[in-house]
Amino acid sequence: MFKLPLGSAIRMGAVAFALLPGWQVLQAQYPQAGNYQRQPASPADRTIEDIRQVAQRNAFSHFDRDRYDHAIEHLSQFSNKLYGGRFDHGKLDRSIDDLRNVLQRNRIDPRGREILTTDLNELLRYRSSYGGYHY
Repeated sequence: MFKLPLGSAIRMGAVAFALLPGWQVLQAQYPQAGNYQRQPASPADRTIEDIRQVAQRNAFSHFDRDRYDHAIEHLSQFSNKLYGGRFDHGKLDRSIDDLRNVLQRNRIDPRGREILTTDLNELLRYRSSYGGYHY
């Protein structure tokens, strides 16, 4: 087993202690800094992730679950075509209708409803610009 001389161990501890406040500030400013997650590439991808998270907390019935699943399915189809180089207006329109249906018919907690409403507005802006806006 390797042992550091006492003086070196104290210096290393002092350096680590001095860096700790900086790390805490970094974590406060960037809470994901220590937990990297891929950022979704389009509003459709972000919406899919948001729907999944909201559905985990708010799927009360089989019908609620079906509405979430339809929205995810159509957004995934739109996203796949988008990555293939095709902006499928019809598939995006269907996805927007599905999300509206979720918001109108599902029981959703206020925070989930706020998130999905923001996503709906993003999809509408994305649709009106044919995917040309930058966020």
